[in-house]
Amino acid sequence: MADVYASLLRAGDPYDFMEMPRNLLGSMWVDRVMAGGLDVGASTSRCYSYYFREMLSLATVHVEFAQPDTAVEIVWGRPGHAQKVIRAKVAPAPYKRDNRKIDLASLPSYI
Repeated sequence: MADVYASLLRAGDPYDFMEMPRNLLGSMWVDRVMAGGLDVGASTSRCYSYYFREMLSLATVHVEFAQPDTAVEIVWGRPGHAQKVIRAKVAPAPYKRDNRKIDLASLPSYI
């Protein structure tokens, strides 16, 4: 990720920028997801998570590559422009446990 941002500050064709945290009003981006040189899915809705201090993205991948911690690569950038291969790991969705759906009766009475 650092190389994508650094490319904006050096000579030559920079990689497409990533807006942080994310512009929700922008156009739809779809990036290739690859594993072992094969196209295995598509990635969208990338954004920086301040909570996790990571760049996250929603993706659909072939079931064969959907196990958590599977190494994949995202091909970042538009075809015909500078593209950067970014290492990624498959993680389950939802990424963060949703604590809004707990049983309130299970909370201690002093809360």
